[in-house]
Amino acid sequence: MSHTRIIHSSPVAIAVLISFLLGTACLAGDQGASAADQGLLPIPDYGGDFWSRPYLSGDWGGLRDDLAGDGVQADVQWTQTGQSVVDGGWGTGTQYAGSLDYNITLDLMRMGLMPGAMLKIRGESRYGEAINDLAGPFLPANVDAQAPLTDTIDENVPITITNVNYIQFLSEQLALTLGKFDTYDGDPTEFASGRGVTQFMNFNFVYNAAGALAPYSTLGAGVILMPNENLTISSVVTNLADSSTTSGFDDFGEGWSWSTEANYQYRMGNLPGGMNLGALFSFDGEFTRLDKRFVLVPGQGLTAPTDDESWGVYWTGWQYLKVEDEVTGPVDLADGRPDHQGFGLFSRIGFSDDKTNPAEFAASIGLGGRGVIDGRDNDVFGVGYYYLGIADSRIVSALGFDDDSQGMEAFYNVALAESTSLTFDVQVLNAPAPGIDTSLLFGLRLNTRF
Repeated sequence: MSHTRIIHSSPVAIAVLISFLLGTACLAGDQGASAADQGLLPIPDYGGDFWSRPYLSGDWGGLRDDLAGDGVQADVQWTQTGQSVVDGGWGTGTQYAGSLDYNITLDLMRMGLMPGAMLKIRGESRYGEAINDLAGPFLPANVDAQAPLTDTIDENVPITITNVNYIQFLSEQLALTLGKFDTYDGDPTEFASGRGVTQFMNFNFVYNAAGALAPYSTLGAGVILMPNENLTISSVVTNLADSSTTSGFDDFGEGWSWSTEANYQYRMGNLPGGMNLGALFSFDGEFTRLDKRFVLVPGQGLTAPTDDESWGVYWTGWQYLKVEDEVTGPVDLADGRPDHQGFGLFSRIGFSDDKTNPAEFAASIGLGGRGVIDGRDNDVFGVGYYYLGIADSRIVSALGFDDDSQGMEAFYNVALAESTSLTFDVQVLNAPAPGIDTSLLFGLRLNTRF
């Protein structure tokens, strides 16, 4: 498989990807110069016939290969999702939503402009209506349709820039990062990541609810440490205001968030595994206090008290239980699907400030893998269960919410070609809001890389 199929945009994801690439290059050793000697990223293989090439549009008559050789990589990913609530929720019905991700990566080192530097740009479009408003759960059943964030639910977004991320390596172990980040690639795991477009659809299996108050796209800067090929540490300070559809400069300074993640990989015999430990501390912001009464402010009516701080901590683990192919080097957690043919377990656990985050505890566990059916080596599957502990607070109690929410999701991703997949998805979701029955959702998702 191509390990540069999807180059994600968060500092964590890029750092893990580059750590993987540098580790692979080190393993190549005396086979020739490493990728880092000529550029930070290797040149993808755009060739092949219709069924085997990783991008549907191919190599553009050789132009794409030439551009990549000069340090410019570009692709478009189109995701179409149809989901139906067939029972429960706020009501039954079927919705269709679509998104496009436009990715441009400039390897400034390969371009001869700046040694050890790269620039990642992501543009996004969104259209249609998602099932989230009908399904009724606390967090989105279709996380891909949730972003970019807008003031109005399901607002069409012709195009917006959610990521402009500059990374400067000072050595193979140390890098600085600056720009506009999106956050859905944080807390990566081998069997439950992919931004909702290649693996699970539900928010709870893509991102930890302990960080649900963080903005999707925002300005920031940070540092990346890679002591060795198996350990990546990222620490980033970002603005609290979401800038999904703005430059972010107008809201700059309206609070800050400091997040740190340590991602470690290991091997039990021939079986890869890994874990991620993260913490998030937000300050100088305005977070609604869930444990306080509304107060009457002259001229403003009933107003919720606020706090200027919030926090969250989380842990993620994954472990292959069976691998059919040879394992060499670390796993690429940024490519949105299992690297190896086989299957394994994943789990997430998170705790957050119950005074400001209604999801004070989050946990999920599941099984995922690739190529478990003979002759279907690139099909991907996953099944998982999540639990949310809802904060016992005045506002939550006044609204009549339950003290927990649970759900399950199972998907099977059929590889129609190397560039195109069709996902069959089912979710059973229990909503904490009063008067809402457990919802049953069926979904289809078509994902194509151009």
